[in-house]
Amino acid sequence: MTVSEPPGERPPGDDTALLTAALNHYWAMHDGRFNRVFQTINYYLVATAILFTAYTSATNGKHYGVATALALAGLGITALTAAAVLGNLNAAALAEPGLAELQNRMAGRLRIDPIRTATFPTRTQRRVGAALMFGLATLLQISGLLYALIH
Repeated sequence: MTVSEPPGERPPGDDTALLTAALNHYWAMHDGRFNRVFQTINYYLVATAILFTAYTSATNGKHYGVATALALAGLGITALTAAAVLGNLNAAALAEPGLAELQNRMAGRLRIDPIRTATFPTRTQRRVGAALMFGLATLLQISGLLYALIH
């Protein structure tokens, strides 16, 4: 008498479908976080452009109190955006070891080495990039604040 397998069951050694599902999950998590990072940066650029335009109009009209308030608002938006971007970058980095492991397992199982494409910049590289971007923006806004306060 033979033991029959339930429909849809795979032998214990064949977990390719499970690996594929796990790989899709990790990619979706990683991709979703990076999409949030890019959306946040895009919204930040638009908000900064609006604030910069209003700041320029205020200083041209010699409304330095309004210009000071706009520069402070820009500093606040920069701080909040930097925190959101760094948080999402760190969350995306959590998926990277799993992605690399799953790609290696899939490549080994299927005997296809070009699948092993998961190479990611380090967290330090991402943090330096974000710190540089938001640091320069902060310096620009502080200089605008000082200009508005001095006049």
